[in-house]
Amino acid sequence: MGFRVPLIVVSPYAKPAYISKDQHDFGSILHYIETTFGLGYVDGDQYADARADDLSDCFNYSQSPLPFQQVEAPLGPSHFQNNTGPAGPPDDD
Repeated sequence: MGFRVPLIVVSPYAKPAYISKDQHDFGSILHYIETTFGLGYVDGDQYADARADDLSDCFNYSQSPLPFQQVEAPLGPSHFQNNTGPAGPPDDD
């Protein structure tokens, strides 16, 4: 499978504090969109969505929508909007 890429599901219908044990794929997001909106699939089995799951284990559409919870950030928006310092590497530690 190669390297792993984390996926964070952000939705009012996401299962709270849920960690999926299913093996998802890059095509899972496309497969989810195709399934949810009834769009059908890209023809052929060589595309990622044909082999991927649809992320359905991550959602519970029968629950009441979860309210938005604001996450406090150490720096406010003005820091990023007004930053005139030189661009550095995204991770310098």
